[in-house]
Amino acid sequence: MRNVKGYMTIEASFIIPMVICIFMLIIYFSNYLYTSCILCQDSYILAFRAAGKITEGQSPENYVDENKDIVSGKKYFGSTEPEFKASVSGKKVIVSGKSDVFHGAMGGFFLKPKSGWAIKTSEYVIKKDYSGHVRTIKRLKDIISKE
Repeated sequence: MRNVKGYMTIEASFIIPMVICIFMLIIYFSNYLYTSCILCQDSYILAFRAAGKITEGQSPENYVDENKDIVSGKKYFGSTEPEFKASVSGKKVIVSGKSDVFHGAMGGFFLKPKSGWAIKTSEYVIKKDYSGHVRTIKRLKDIISKE
């Protein structure tokens, strides 16, 4: 049997492409998870800031529409720009976010769907008057302690 340097064996010709595909999938899944976390965080930040606008008499929906580009910034590489929509139900502000992660590599193989991965999230904040609540509890403690 002759040992020729520079040629791969049959086993290595199957294993190396599989290892490369696994590394690519790890990178893609990490990017998907990163985008999902950032989208969730930005949705909550927008909801939290928009809830503060209720007491100022501004519309939370308008606040989200005006500031969504500022909050999202340029963090969404490898995916589409996120879309944010806000709705208000009483004191509850709900912000929904959507983004798609697309990768051209491995699109024709069974490992990754051609359509990409869609990410959707919905975060809400309930506007509460914390300072008024603290004052009420403090006043009740003062009343109880005097009796």
